[in-house]
Amino acid sequence: MLVTGHTGFIGSNLVPYLQALGLEVIGCSRRTGCDASDMAALSKFLDGCDMLFHLAADARPAESLMTPEETIHTNVQMTIKVALACRDAGLPLIFVSSCEIYGDSDHVIDENSPLRPTNPYAASKAASDRILYSFYKCYGLDVKIVRLFNPYGPNQQLNKVIPTFYRQAKANKSITVYGNGTDCRDYVYVEDVVRGLWDARKLPSGEAVNLATGIGTTNIELAKLVIEKTSSTSKIEFVPYPKLFGGIHRQIGSYEKARKLLGWEPKVPLAEGIDRTLRWLESLRG
Repeated sequence: MLVTGHTGFIGSNLVPYLQALGLEVIGCSRRTGCDASDMAALSKFLDGCDMLFHLAADARPAESLMTPEETIHTNVQMTIKVALACRDAGLPLIFVSSCEIYGDSDHVIDENSPLRPTNPYAASKAASDRILYSFYKCYGLDVKIVRLFNPYGPNQQLNKVIPTFYRQAKANKSITVYGNGTDCRDYVYVEDVVRGLWDARKLPSGEAVNLATGIGTTNIELAKLVIEKTSSTSKIEFVPYPKLFGGIHRQIGSYEKARKLLGWEPKVPLAEGIDRTLRWLESLRG
């Protein structure tokens, strides 16, 4: 198995999961000197591989507002190179897409929902998602597309919402929440995510599935949960949205297709996932 972006949040959880199954895993990440957009270098790794998981990306939605050209070019071009390498090698490709491609929705989002990306990063993932589908239609590429709703857990970036709330709560400082706190997301624990990525090998070529929980959690609910679990005296402070805001106000995903095609469903409830995440964050404090 080859995993691009193996040192990132999802990749660093996926690799040990695959290894625990007895699989040999090769990682490709710029942090370790491997550039997935270099087809010649990538092709060397593909010899003897059974499957490629493509996770590598410039995955910074907020920052992409400041670097739209770089983010879009990096993510789209890298995906095209990976797709061409897999096409030429006859290798199945599992592509890690994102719920960001859907944007805001007042309805539960399924795989047929319209794509309405709200920031350049989301647009780059939407483009990559559909480019890969076109490779399936044109070239018969065996690609399976997995759209992740808000993954969280150990190894996630420390500027994400849960680590940020944790850091503020531990210092008994105000928990800063944008708007009125009613922004709502669908949080999926990373253990469920990597299990779903492995299950995705069973998808028919060209198919896309959501990995979601079907449950929405508002920012104020999340903040209160972190305050409770850290026994913090922090209060919630509502702050204005940034002038440039490419975020999402409401998203809840359906996993019915994943359950039907893969037998996958989320197993880790939010409260338990938060407990595990906070234990990981505590371990970083030494």
